[in-house]
Amino acid sequence: MITKTEIKQIRSLSKKKYRKQYEQFIIEGLRPITEAVKSTTPNLQIYMTDSFAQHPKHVRFLQTLQKTNYVLTTVQESIMKKLSGTVTPPGIIATCSLPKQDSPDLSKRVNWLYLDCIRDPGNLGTLLRTAAWFHVTHVAFSPGCIDPYNQKVVRGGMGSHFHLSIYQNMDLSEYKTHKYTAVGADQNGTPLSNITLSNSMPWVLVLGNEADGISLRNIPLLDCTVSIPKIGMGDSLNVAIAGGIILHQITSL
Repeated sequence: MITKTEIKQIRSLSKKKYRKQYEQFIIEGLRPITEAVKSTTPNLQIYMTDSFAQHPKHVRFLQTLQKTNYVLTTVQESIMKKLSGTVTPPGIIATCSLPKQDSPDLSKRVNWLYLDCIRDPGNLGTLLRTAAWFHVTHVAFSPGCIDPYNQKVVRGGMGSHFHLSIYQNMDLSEYKTHKYTAVGADQNGTPLSNITLSNSMPWVLVLGNEADGISLRNIPLLDCTVSIPKIGMGDSLNVAIAGGIILHQITSL
């Protein structure tokens, strides 16, 4: 049984200030919640409708859930509509604890993705999903980025949040101090196919704002810039698409 207080608190998590206050965020949909369960995410509380629980395709998920200690609450369809951030709720929603952000250990010498003032939740979710796919598991957010735990970002990330180490409000200069190669995505940069990176030095890939590109304060910190040559028509590539192409290329060097 879900209480009115729970409903109010869950709905409030759509706003950043309440995510900070309660130190929780919302996960919505079967795939992201499945990844949260696999990752033994702390304080995961799951809510689902009867119709979701009775669907034959969800039997395996429910069997997996029974082997855990997670709290499962069944709610009415009308309640799920109040909890969900979508027009057509998927029938399952969850809340969990916000990860504690420690200071990043840049001495580990792993490759990073640095997002510079990315503000579109769809783009950000896709970039997180792409980073996880290419095993770039450390992602930094500059000041001015949209909150990575925004409900739309989490939906777009499709569970990638539970496989990444995410750090907010990071300064790109920190990587220079630790001798990372800073690679910026820029339309006027070196063609991607011509880029070479040293295996002895980790890199940080910098992707800039959808409209303005990489911030002026960060451009002097770049060691090189790369571009994706245009073969056909169009003014530019979406930042999430460009990020995926570049990650594919540089992770295979």
